[in-house]
Amino acid sequence: MSADDRDMPAPPVEGATAAGEIDNGPFAARQQAITTQKAIQQMTGADIWLKALQSFVSLGIADTLDDDEFRTSDDLAKVCQADPQMMDRFLHAMHAYGVMTTDERGRYGLTPLGQDLRPGAAMWAALGVITSPLWQRAGASLAATICTGRPHALNGEATPYPLVAADPGLAGMFATFMSSRTIGLATALAARDFSGTRVADLGGGDGTLLSTILAGDQRLTGILIERTDVAARAATRFAERGLAGRVDVIADDIFADTCPPADVVIAASVLHNWDDASNLRFLSNARQALEKGGPDAELWLVETLLPGPGIHTSGIDLDLRMMTLFAGGRERTLPQYQELLTQAGLTLIGDESLPGGFTLMIAITGSD
Repeated sequence: MSADDRDMPAPPVEGATAAGEIDNGPFAARQQAITTQKAIQQMTGADIWLKALQSFVSLGIADTLDDDEFRTSDDLAKVCQADPQMMDRFLHAMHAYGVMTTDERGRYGLTPLGQDLRPGAAMWAALGVITSPLWQRAGASLAATICTGRPHALNGEATPYPLVAADPGLAGMFATFMSSRTIGLATALAARDFSGTRVADLGGGDGTLLSTILAGDQRLTGILIERTDVAARAATRFAERGLAGRVDVIADDIFADTCPPADVVIAASVLHNWDDASNLRFLSNARQALEKGGPDAELWLVETLLPGPGIHTSGIDLDLRMMTLFAGGRERTLPQYQELLTQAGLTLIGDESLPGGFTLMIAITGSD
């Protein structure tokens, strides 16, 4: 059933209903029931949207079309070995979702969203991760996680990383997903002014962010610290971009005191993976790198912030996801991050919005 207003039963209104009656008795209760039903239908509708996208990928529809090509639903049904009537109805829905578009003859083509669902593309990887058995088990076990206080689907692990690494297919999609979601953020950070020349990226993944920054400013050199398997991928990326001579890749625990002096220390989507105690260790180590870097050194934290009470943003959804996948991981409000920084001997001096729903928080040692 659709959640559109036209699909909801209208309240019975007979004769000349006085304006004063609209908030009274059964009529008001019926209006409230309709509003409640509509809200729940909209929320539960997200489940079929996800399954529709998954079906679009598994049917290989995007693979059969070039960017500017249009084909009839019958043609696509034949290529995908699907029932013609079912395919026609499905494509009608995907058009409504913005995945497909039509030409003047009613033939179907891909929108940019549909193009980004081809194998190897950014959202293809995102969809693959979200619909993987591990992510689905984690979401389905939310109630058990809430009761036990730990991610029920991780079998005792603190993070999903060991389980992801054990599944080559999932690991590849996860790496592509993380790299693609970093591109817009990396471009925004690379456009900023760098007062110094040494940039450290702690927990910098496969090097997408740091390589973008270094490529944009020939004065800069870099440090990347990551766990061993990821550090190896980062080293390969730097070499491919001709940056290997300007970066020190350190395979180590980001909670260890191993960061050399730096003018800017970056931690993007790191703190939300851990509890407060772990983050205080991390921030204390980052502070030491800043102190060795000089009086103008800055810490750049990039995270998705939680909004105030009663407000829905992507941060709310991400916080529930973090609950199911990271023991102690969580999204936080700006004041909560500010409190962590203060406890670690750091001072927040500014924050600003970045692409992708991220926020940049800039901190320095001591007081401002």
